[in-house]
Amino acid sequence: MSKDKLTININIGERIYPINIARTDNKREELIRKSAQSINDALFQYKNKGYKGKDEQDYMAMVLISFAVKLLEMEEKEDISPIINELKKVNFEIENFLERE
Repeated sequence: MSKDKLTININIGERIYPINIARTDNKREELIRKSAQSINDALFQYKNKGYKGKDEQDYMAMVLISFAVKLLEMEEKEDISPIINELKKVNFEIENFLERE
């Protein structure tokens, strides 16, 4: 591996995954580590609340589905942000007009 790359080891579901990142990209490393923690937290929730007795693959699939749903919900929210911005502009113009009257 080149000296500008760094391998970090991420533990997800009792398995270790090596991930290569730019040595200087501290933000990316932090995001990856937080993501792994979030995945492990979700795995713990599924294993200990209501879904006992499933195998690791089932838990991973449930976590993946829940994360994908959250991502899609966020994307949908972002899709309406241009509309919200336009409405704010129109509202501002109406307020300005009413103040002049």
